Amino acid sequence: MRGALLAFTAATTLTVTALVDPAQAAEASDTAQVTYQGRTFSVPATWDVIDLAKNPDTCVRYDRHAVYLGKPAADAQQSCPADVLGRTEALVLEPDKGSATAQVSENSTSRTYWATADGIAVTASYGENRDEIKKILASAGLPADKATPAATPAATAAARPSIRAVPADATSYQGKGFDRCAAPPTATMNAWKAASPYGAIGFYMGGVNAGCKDQASAEWVQTQYDNGWRFIPIYVGPQAEAGSGSCTGDCVAITDPVPEGASSARDAVAQAQNYGLPAGSVLYYNMEHYDSGREKVLAFLQSWTTTIHELGYRSGAYGSAGSLVEDLVAANGGGYTQPDVINFARWDEEETTEDRAIPADMWANHQRVKQYDGPTEDDPNEETYGGITLDLDNDLLDVGEGSTQPPVQKDTTLTYTGPATVSNGSPAALAATLAEKDGGAPVADREVTLTLGPTDALQTCAANTDAAGKATCTIDKVAQPLTGSATVPLKATFAGDEAYKASEATAELKLQYVTGRAYGLSAQIPVLALPIGIAPTPDTGVVRAADAKTVAPPCAAPINLLVLSADTLCAKVETKTGPSGSTSTATVENARIGLPGLPVVALSGVTATSTSSCTATTGSTDLSLTVAGTPVEIGDVPNYSIDLGPAAKLVLNEQIRTANGLTVNAAHLTAAGGVDVVIASSATDAYNCT
Repeated sequence: MRGALLAFTAATTLTVTALVDPAQAAEASDTAQVTYQGRTFSVPATWDVIDLAKNPDTCVRYDRHAVYLGKPAADAQQSCPADVLGRTEALVLEPDKGSATAQVSENSTSRTYWATADGIAVTASYGENRDEIKKILASAGLPADKATPAATPAATAAARPSIRAVPADATSYQGKGFDRCAAPPTATMNAWKAASPYGAIGFYMGGVNAGCKDQASAEWVQTQYDNGWRFIPIYVGPQAEAGSGSCTGDCVAITDPVPEGASSARDAVAQAQNYGLPAGSVLYYNMEHYDSGREKVLAFLQSWTTTIHELGYRSGAYGSAGSLVEDLVAANGGGYTQPDVINFARWDEEETTEDRAIPADMWANHQRVKQYDGPTEDDPNEETYGGITLDLDNDLLDVGEGSTQPPVQKDTTLTYTGPATVSNGSPAALAATLAEKDGGAPVADREVTLTLGPTDALQTCAANTDAAGKATCTIDKVAQPLTGSATVPLKATFAGDEAYKASEATAELKLQYVTGRAYGLSAQIPVLALPIGIAPTPDTGVVRAADAKTVAPPCAAPINLLVLSADTLCAKVETKTGPSGSTSTATVENARIGLPGLPVVALSGVTATSTSSCTATTGSTDLSLTVAGTPVEIGDVPNYSIDLGPAAKLVLNEQIRTANGLTVNAAHLTAAGGVDVVIASSATDAYNCT
C-alpha cells in the first residue's frame, strides 16, 4: 500500500491490519502514513495497525511488527499468552498531556524509546533494527537522534521521590503463586485473592526480551501488597540463544556476557525502584531453556548477581531444571557467585521445591521457587476463580526475607581518550574511558559528560560507556576562543551512582589556528646618494586566528621614485573555519624597477597567493614581465630565476617553505650593496595540526 494515509484520533473506530499484499512486502519503499493526535508516522506497510478502541481485547506485545493506537484497556493484557518473549520493532501511540516541546529518552539496555509531545505519548521498541525506529520517530518530528539516556538506579530514585516503597517482605512468601505475561488488573487480583489458593504474583518489569506491555505500576504494586499479595518480579534480558525456550527466534542473545549482565542488573534495579520495590527485594532474571551457550550464561548471571548485590538487592534466577539449574550446580564452588534464590521450571505438576537436579545444601534456606506447570499447545492451563479465567504458569514459593549487603560504591578512574586537537567550525568526537580503580575493569552503561572550553564558552555533550568503558560523543561545531597558548580546557565527568563513585579527568586540547600576512611592496635600496627604504606597504601585519575573519587595509597610494614606481598596491588575509584555513593575497597593478647598471624590470597584473590548512599548502603567482623591454614568459614555475648581471638576480614566483606553511613573493630582486626589493608578498601557516 504505497503512500497510503491512515488518520486516527483517540476516538477512532477504524481498524487496519494486513496493510499490503505479501507479494509487495519485498519492496522496502512501501510505507504507510499513520496519523495519530496530529502527528504522522511513516511505517513499513507490512506492519499491522491496530486501533485498541475498536479491539479492546488486543494483547499489546513487542515481539511483532505493529502500531497500536490508543490506551490499552485495563484488562486487555489478560489475553496475552503467559510466555510471550522477544523484541522487535513496534509502536504504541497513546493520548497524553505531553509537552509543547517533543522529548525523547532511550533505554539502550531494554531497547526502548519513550517520547512525549503535545497530546501524545509514544513507546517504541526495537530489536536488531534501531535505525528503523529512529527513522519512524523522526518522521513524526520526534528527535530520536537527540534522545537522552535512561536514568540510572540512583537517578531514578532521586527523580521519583513520590513513589512509596512497599515493605521489605514484598518478595518473601511460602505458598502457591502464579505468573503470566502481564499483570492482571486490580479487579482480577481481588477476585483471585478471595477465591484462589494463590498468594504471590509474578509480573514482568522490563528487559530487552520482555514481550508484553505491562500494566503494572508502583500504585498497582502498593495496592496488591496492601491486599495481601507478594511478588515475583521478573526481568527478561538477553538470552543464551535467539530461539531459547519460549522465544520464537526473535529474542536478543547474549554477545558480551559480563557488561551485559551488569547493565541488565542496573536496569532491573531502576525498574524495581520505579515499581516501589525496596532494597533487599529479590529480582529474578528469566533465562529461558537453552541447548548451547553455557559459558556465556554462567558469566552473564554471575555479573548480574554481583551487580544486583552492589545495588543492595537480592539476585534471583529463573530457568529450566534441565539447562540453567544443571549448569549452576556444576559451577558451584570455585568462587562462582550464585544467585540468592533459584526459580526452576520442571513441569511435572509436583508441588514441591525439592528436585533431583538440586543438591540439598544449595539454596536450602528458603531460597527456592518451582514453576511446576504452564500452558502447552495441548493444554492452555487455564484456571477460573471469582468468575475470571486466566492462563498461567503455576509456582510454589519458599522464599524468606534473607539479607543482603548495603550498596557498595567502587572507586573509578576516568581517562580522556579523544583527539588531542580540535578545530573551530568542525565536529569534535570527544571520548573518555571509565574503569574501576582497583583492577581496571571497564565500567559499562554509565553516562559520561564531556565539557569543552572555558566557563564563558562551554560546549557539552554526553554519552553512555560501551562494553569497553568508552563513552564517545560529538560536539557538532567547535567554537572556542584562541588564547596565547592555543589550548582549550576539557573536562570529562562521571557523576557516580549507587555502585560507583564519581570521577573526572581533565586535559588541555590544542586548538587549530592559522596565520597570514600580505603586503604589496617592500624595498631597501641603499646604494644611491639618497637611499630608499620602504617598509612593507600596504601591510596586513601577521593575522592570527582560529575563527573566520578578513583583514584588508586600504590599498596604498602610488609610489613614484626615480628608480622604483608602483601603483594600486593591495593586500588581504582571509581565514576560515571548519576546518581552519588561511589565504593571503597581495596584488600590484603595475611596478617598475630601474636601478643604475641593471636592465629595467617592468611588471603588470601582479598577484601572489598563499593558502595553508592542516591538510594542504599551496601557492601561486600571476604576472606579466618585461626585462629591458623584452617580454619574458615564465609559466607556472616556482622559483624562476633570471640573472640580471654581476651579483644581481630576479626570482619570480618565489616560494619559501616554512615549518607550518608557505611564503610566496611574486618578484624578488636582489643586487650588490644590499639591494632587496619584493613585489607582492603573501604568507600563511597552519598550527596544531596533529
